[in-house]
Order: sequence, then structure tokens, then C-alpha cells
Amino acid sequence: MRNPASLERFNNALRLEKEGNYIMAMHEYMAAIESDASNREAYLNLGSLYSRMNRLGEAMECYRKALELGDDYLVHFNMGSLLYKTGEYKQAVLALEKSRRQNGSFTLTLLVMGLSFSRMRNHAAAESCFARVLELDSGNRVALTALAIIELDRKNHEHALELIDRILAADSANGSARKLRADVLYRMNRLDESASEIKSLRDEADDYRSYDDFIRSIPLEIYTDRYGTIEDKIAALGEKAAPGDRDGLLSLSLCYLLAGDPDRAIDLLFEAKKSILN
Repeated sequence: MRNPASLERFNNALRLEKEGNYIMAMHEYMAAIESDASNREAYLNLGSLYSRMNRLGEAMECYRKALELGDDYLVHFNMGSLLYKTGEYKQAVLALEKSRRQNGSFTLTLLVMGLSFSRMRNHAAAESCFARVLELDSGNRVALTALAIIELDRKNHEHALELIDRILAADSANGSARKLRADVLYRMNRLDESASEIKSLRDEADDYRSYDDFIRSIPLEIYTDRYGTIEDKIAALGEKAAPGDRDGLLSLSLCYLLAGDPDRAIDLLFEAKKSILN
């Protein structure tokens, strides 16, 4: 039978944690353990709290104490997740494998295993983990995204695009998936579609700036001088830049960006890319 004082402190800790008062919750979990050193749930919850506070050493110690009091898949999952956070990927896989053996249907274990294998550059093992996740949860966005990136690294662009489109079928506004889709389309040389996706993202996600950053990386001194306005330069470059003139198109793209017309700048950037392909 659970010690009444320990149970009361444990319940107080749960309430405080739910309210976001982590410091007081931590003290209440510690008090629950002081009242009853066999309170395994208090060790588990305190470990989780320490982990969220980025006190990973203390979190691991709590999980070890919980493991001494009882073995289950959750404590091994928690230990594996901590090892992943600290970059100990081989040890993470060992802990997570213990979790998987006890509960092969717990998708979080499989996901973190897949991420650990990915960090170790073992894409075959990672792919197996993520594929198993999708057998259990066909719409899991983490697994779909991870598999898409693996396929992208392998240059299997069609399959990567198919996986990304599965995410977008369920969540068409998913900005991360749309960014990845634009990248895949770009690598497939489907440039008009990629440019359209990028311009749409600019309108809907203020933090998306990677292509603007690319344009800005071109040395400004090549395209600017003290004579004439940006409008003058656009007019002059527009007359000189031929459809296949990569440097001229890049110059014109930068000028449009500086003039406050990023959509036209993106169009010209992709025209420059097409000139390389042709």
C-alpha cells in the first residue's frame, strides 16, 4: 500500500506540474520520494521534469532509480531518449532496443531509434524503423519526413516527393513539408513549380527567407555603384540580359530584390538556373 504522505505530495506535484510551476513540482516529487523511497512513479515524473529543464544528468539518475524499482518499456525509452539528446547514439539504440522488445508497438521508441541510426549514418536501419512506424501509424509526419530526407539524400526524388505529398494531403499548410517540397522540385529541375511554391511560402510564412538569403550572398559590389538608381539599373539590365545570360539574370534578380520585388527576383533566379541546365 502506498504511503499516504508520499501519495499526497505526489498528487500535489502533478497539479503543480500541470499548472507549469516546475520548480515547486520538483520539490514536491522529491518530498514524495523522501516519504517513500519506493515511489517509482515519482522518480519517473521527476526524471521527465528534469529532462524538460535540461538537467539531463539528474534526469538519468532518476530513471536509473526507477529501473531498480521495476522494469518496463517506458523507463528504457526515457533513458534512450536522454542518451540521444546527449549524442550517445549507440547507447541510445541499446536502451531503445530494450524498450522495443517489451513493446514493439510503441511508436516513439521506433522513432527515436530511427533518429539515432540516422545520426550514426546507418540509413538502412533508420529506414527500417521509420517504415515500421508507418505500419503502425500511416500518417506519422516525423517518419514520413525522415524517410523523405533519406530518399532525397539518395537522389530518389520521385519517392521523396511522394512521401512529402502524403504529409501535405493531411496538412496542406505544413510549412516545413512545403519547404522540403520546394527543395525536391528544385533538385528535380521542375523549376517553375519550385518557384511557385517558394513565392507562396513567402506570402504565408514570414520566417522563410532561404532563397532571399541566397540572392543576398552574391557580392553587392558587383552589381552596385554610385551612379544611377536601382530603377535605372533594372532598365539597363533588362535591355542587356538575354534569356540565357546567367550573370545578367542574377544581376537583375538582385536589383529587383533591392527594389522590393522579391517575387520577380525569384523568377529571375530560376531563369538563371534554367540557363545553366540548357
